[in-house]
Amino acid sequence: MAKKILIAVSSTGGHIYPGLAVAKQLQKEGYEFFFIGKKNNIISNEGYKFYPISAIGLQRKASLKIFNFIIKFIYSVFQSLKILANEKPAIVIGFGGYISFPVILAAWLKNVPSIIHEQNYIPGLANRISVRFVNKICVSFRESEEIFSSDKVILTGNPVREAILSIKKEPSNYAHLPLTCLVFGGSQGSHNINTAIINSVDKLSALKEKINFIHITGEKDYEIVKNAYLKNGIKSEVYNYLFKIEEAYKKTSFTICRSGAMTISELISLRMPAILIPYPYSTENHQKANAEYLSKNDCSILIEEKDIDNLLENIIKITNHPEILSKMSESYQKIPIINSLHVFSKIVKEMGSHLFIDK
Repeated sequence: MAKKILIAVSSTGGHIYPGLAVAKQLQKEGYEFFFIGKKNNIISNEGYKFYPISAIGLQRKASLKIFNFIIKFIYSVFQSLKILANEKPAIVIGFGGYISFPVILAAWLKNVPSIIHEQNYIPGLANRISVRFVNKICVSFRESEEIFSSDKVILTGNPVREAILSIKKEPSNYAHLPLTCLVFGGSQGSHNINTAIINSVDKLSALKEKINFIHITGEKDYEIVKNAYLKNGIKSEVYNYLFKIEEAYKKTSFTICRSGAMTISELISLRMPAILIPYPYSTENHQKANAEYLSKNDCSILIEEKDIDNLLENIIKITNHPEILSKMSESYQKIPIINSLHVFSKIVKEMGSHLFIDK
């Protein structure tokens, strides 16, 4: 059997980027990858073979939409079975979300070994259901091991792209004036975070010699945010989207951002101070749990969206006392940094040792 691996990812960057990181690393070691998911330009742009399937997210509230979910789910399992029959992968890896479960179930039905990876502190529903059908369960946080409570669990951390892992900063680097604050709210931007910044920039103009901004707005708020900085004479770089966020990270003193799993993992790898504003409608409020993990270790400031008016005073406090950032960065020493790609490589090799043959 060729060294071929299928990766199932949902449509958000938090699921896609760990999958891509694993694929790029193991590709160097002779493995071949293809992806299943919802049609996505990120994966297509990377040049991997991609199969779309029809799965949709589960409606948590009782509604007629549940019938549509069931039909789509069953169809997605059959789509996955056909893809598995055609491609004949040796291993299937699911990176969570609603796409993963029908693919994992199909792998189980075809007797193909499988792995799931959980990026969040609180495991998602799809991964919790998938547990009984997989060979290995990879988790990003030590505390998540207890939630799954299975001898299949392995602590891997969350795979981060090599371009971000290669950035090296010392805690003292974050306290240099002028500070650079990176603001972003996920791949689509965050209107509420954008609005909070717009409402704050006139008061921040008095500190414009001490702080600059890099702001990723999303499409809708791009012009209004850009004009707000210009009007108040604050040095800024404003983007509607930034494909290579690592270029922004290199310049950044601290971030204002959501607390999705991928963002948290990138912050940990960079030991980067942050003001975290969890998305309040994330499934099972997992973003708040992610943010609490960093804040309880003194690596970040947690502001719930209902308290977003407190953002300005925290920006001012950090700007006037940049030593706060060094202390936050030093606090990351409490959190173990795991070489996730190395651990994943080891797991795949061990699982595939009796499956793979050279082409």
